[in-house]
Amino acid sequence: MRVRPASDRVMWTRTLAGRGAWLWIALLGTVLTGGGFAAPRATPRRKRSLPSFTRIVIDPTVENSSHKPKVFDRFSKDGFNDIGSLDRQGFKLYRYTQHWKPYVIFHPGNPGDFEDAVTADINGDGWKDIVLGGWGSRTIWAENPAGQGKDPYTTPWRVHLIGAGRLSHEVCAADLNHDGKIDVATTSGLYFQGATPDDWQFVSIGRGGQGTVAGNVLDNHDGYNDVIAVYQANGHNQIAWFENPGHAGGNPVTGHWAIHVIDPDPGGAEGSNRDMDDMALAFGDINGDHRTDIIAASMGEGPDKSNDPHQIGDGLVWYQAPADRRAGPWIKHVIDRTAGWVHASSIQLADFDGDRNLDVCYAEQDQSGPTPGCGPGRTDGVPSPRLVVCYNVGGKGTSWKEQVLSHYPEPAAGGFNSKVGIVGRDRLPSIVTSLHGWCNDANPILLWRNDGKPE
Repeated sequence: MRVRPASDRVMWTRTLAGRGAWLWIALLGTVLTGGGFAAPRATPRRKRSLPSFTRIVIDPTVENSSHKPKVFDRFSKDGFNDIGSLDRQGFKLYRYTQHWKPYVIFHPGNPGDFEDAVTADINGDGWKDIVLGGWGSRTIWAENPAGQGKDPYTTPWRVHLIGAGRLSHEVCAADLNHDGKIDVATTSGLYFQGATPDDWQFVSIGRGGQGTVAGNVLDNHDGYNDVIAVYQANGHNQIAWFENPGHAGGNPVTGHWAIHVIDPDPGGAEGSNRDMDDMALAFGDINGDHRTDIIAASMGEGPDKSNDPHQIGDGLVWYQAPADRRAGPWIKHVIDRTAGWVHASSIQLADFDGDRNLDVCYAEQDQSGPTPGCGPGRTDGVPSPRLVVCYNVGGKGTSWKEQVLSHYPEPAAGGFNSKVGIVGRDRLPSIVTSLHGWCNDANPILLWRNDGKPE
């Protein structure tokens, strides 16, 4: 099923009006008719339109608490990215070269027990494997049989246990101790790979709450990755980065991970800090200064009611990396004050319009809007859930233009734990997402294929 936005549909973009004031503009027509967009730095006088996206239903299945973890990567010799997700039949790969034909490749158990997924070559055989974690407190990886020369679509993938008994609401894969092997960061702490990919050692670094991303915060390319996560101190939820002791010659497994606070009071100005215990986080250079910045939004799962406006906090923000990452300060910039209920990996970074600037895609999950099982949704009139691309106009992170691909009451609007990647031989990245169905709402897997610029 391929659906383009209807010609009589109202789509929304937003332009910055003054300092921090947003002006909503309703545009009749498709996303092709979005307003002007800043051109690449090489030709600053040229105007660009927004890309068009085609909505494609990959799997129409509607199941409570399914389709939560997703992957979008290359798993076979055909050279193209496939889509993967989990429902009650098992974890499926949807193969691009066969018009997204599904193949069940392994059976991890109850899909409601798993939240997040990431791809990485865990066993070093040159093929991408799949790591899963979630509420079931099991962190696992599934081995791609292509490493043994077998067909990854028709051969069952072997499932390996990384750890049990610890929450892994988010999973991130990175080499944390510079030994050439992939390790796994989770909501609870770190799993270091040992002598074999079946040997894992857990290390707690003192983090708390939900929200995890890994990367080299110092940007020194020394092979040691740090962890950015939620942290509790002084009676507040905070955003912090945990410094890998390997930077200073220490042992990442046995050494102390120093804590550096990025934001001591996220949501505090809005009286919302208590609801900022669960944050979506991402990591990328927003303003082109070769320092990696941090992007954040609230998951909307704090202790207040699920539709309480305090769940939004500061909205979607980015923290500008200072010259001295340890001493700071990390300056907070607002991208969208209305963004909320953005789940763990629902912030995705990519250059969606080909101007060489890093853009931000966010998806709002089911609880943000009216649903049969989760109540009336947000109370401020914003048509959530939404799936939104925020274009980084000029590449400095100070001016943003938004393209809303879906919003309530459109069917299956919004998203949960999205992934971004290239479809086929496309030039620009596309978006895979779905809702999670926990609110008894429709949650088909959707591909928003980036068709590129209109002529």
